[in-house]
Amino acid sequence: MRKPILSAVALAAVAALTLAGCSSNGGESPSTDDNASGGESYAVASVVNGNLGDQGFFDDSETGMVELKNMGIKTQTLQADANNQSQWKANVESVSTGDFNIVVVGTWQMNDILADASQKYPDQHYVIYDSVVEGPNIASIVYAQNEGSFLAGVLAATTVKNQTGLAAGSKSVGVVGGQDAPPITEFVAGFKAGVAAVDPAMEVQEAYVGDYVNSTKGFDQATAMYKKGAGVVFAVAGQAGLGVLEAAKSADKYAIGVDSNQNQIQPGHILASMRKYIGNSIVTAVKADQAGELKYGETTVYNLANDGVGLDFENNGDLVPADVIAAVEDYKAKIISGELQVPTGN
Repeated sequence: MRKPILSAVALAAVAALTLAGCSSNGGESPSTDDNASGGESYAVASVVNGNLGDQGFFDDSETGMVELKNMGIKTQTLQADANNQSQWKANVESVSTGDFNIVVVGTWQMNDILADASQKYPDQHYVIYDSVVEGPNIASIVYAQNEGSFLAGVLAATTVKNQTGLAAGSKSVGVVGGQDAPPITEFVAGFKAGVAAVDPAMEVQEAYVGDYVNSTKGFDQATAMYKKGAGVVFAVAGQAGLGVLEAAKSADKYAIGVDSNQNQIQPGHILASMRKYIGNSIVTAVKADQAGELKYGETTVYNLANDGVGLDFENNGDLVPADVIAAVEDYKAKIISGELQVPTGN
């Protein structure tokens, strides 16, 4: 059972993303300043099972590392080839030898590597985001992406139903996922439920890239959906999802971004972005650890109720009418109150 350990978190504001100092084979963003809690240097390492620059999932996690560095904490971010699991493992082990108070990793793809490392280095503390790994020295962070994606489904279906703007003449919506596995299935389940809440008869086209980096395939899959009548396509495929956003521009239709605010990537074509505030959650976990309040062996859940996920309309060029935003907010209130239960897809 998932047990929230910070039921009412105040999510930290995140600094602008800075990628300087990072290399594709294990770059770092160091700061040697002591932290404010007492003279001893506090350090955090982030192991990325891919490269920064995806303008989404990993870049959002890096905003947390940048914020920690700005707080005076020593940080290091290690990147790797997106398909090289042996490199991921080597990077985790290289920062598990006592030089860092916390080692941060993300996604279900790191589960087995983290489980092994946590046993091999029992004195090292770990934080994993977007997945759960059991262990007395691991704190897990998960996000209710199904709840945020429900709101994305409401937005997509309402836009098509109302024939708003570039959605005129369309009759369906679509979703392009990275892989047909959790947590992507949670996004898809929530999105479909949101569409059905608006129009149970509306078709939801569905496709999976097979990875999180092939933006060309993401472009092709989304393009096929637009040709079949989709007015809005939801991209939940990491870096591959950038191809979906490009396809929206090419087809002169709409898309919805994911993880970070992607609304300005293809101006005039991105209605909103379904945010998982990953960087904020990393900062919150580190602050809790510094205060001696981070409970290892447990899981923190970020959802609509504590602003851990949400639909971000900022900088979208005012594409979405005020009444549609109000309808989205109404559904959000019903989810938070418990009146509306969103399926998880698991």
